[in-house]
Amino acid sequence: MTSLMVCCGFIACWSLNEILFFVNTIHYVIDFSGWLYHFSVVLVFINSCINPLIYAAKYHEFQKAVKRMLKKQVEPSAMQTSSTA
Repeated sequence: MTSLMVCCGFIACWSLNEILFFVNTIHYVIDFSGWLYHFSVVLVFINSCINPLIYAAKYHEFQKAVKRMLKKQVEPSAMQTSSTA
């Protein structure tokens, strides 16, 4: 299910941009300074942002790994404050 969500997000975010570039290659004039192209670029950037959110919400191994990583980062700082006291 997680892979399906990632694939659907990828398709939704990249389709408009790729369609614009395809249309441009068949010699149709595209306004690359216009709002439609800029909107397609924003969708591409959003794709990079939604992938971690999908994994965090759906993939339990990812959640466990993030918790382990955060736990390792918290422990050394806790040791430093207790040794200075």
